[in-house]
Amino acid sequence: TESTPSPQNTRTKRRRAIIWFNPPFSENVTTKIGKEFFKILEKHFPKRHKFHKILNRNNVKLSYSCTPNIGSMIKSHNRKTLDRTEETQTLPCNCRNKEQCPLDGQCRAKAVVYQATISDTTDSPSHTGIPEPEAKKRVSKHKNSMKYREHEQDTEPPKKPREMKDQGRIPVLKWKIPQPARPHQNGRPNRD
Repeated sequence: TESTPSPQNTRTKRRRAIIWFNPPFSENVTTKIGKEFFKILEKHFPKRHKFHKILNRNNVKLSYSCTPNIGSMIKSHNRKTLDRTEETQTLPCNCRNKEQCPLDGQCRAKAVVYQATISDTTDSPSHTGIPEPEAKKRVSKHKNSMKYREHEQDTEPPKKPREMKDQGRIPVLKWKIPQPARPHQNGRPNRD
């Protein structure tokens, strides 16, 4: 005999709200953290407690798998620290005339903060930026945008030298590198 298929229940089941407790794992700990945690949970939230409906063994779960282990945390910290030292290495200057290098021989530096001070006889505003990939290429863009009006919107600091030139003043740019910096990479927090 054939059995008739039972009508399926069309109602959706309500999912329980699960609260996860993720203690850090260590092989040195001999205490049974999970057992002790659930003892404390039952002691402080008995059936007559007003929060027992939320905090009980059925709604609170314990798992070590959601946290990275100490070894991986140390490895990632060491990798970040070592990456930082590699980023601040400077290539030698390759300017044709070394005396006219805008950054005193540091023009090929990567991952640094550069500062341009625009000065004449009256005032000296400054501009700060982070070049990518080399400081020399960024300085070249700034000079180009100051020299040609069609490129004046390419970079930020040429607005002030252009105003000085229009007023008949002669701007003098001095470049320097006050500190190293870390370039932005997707997925990596910037903490400089």
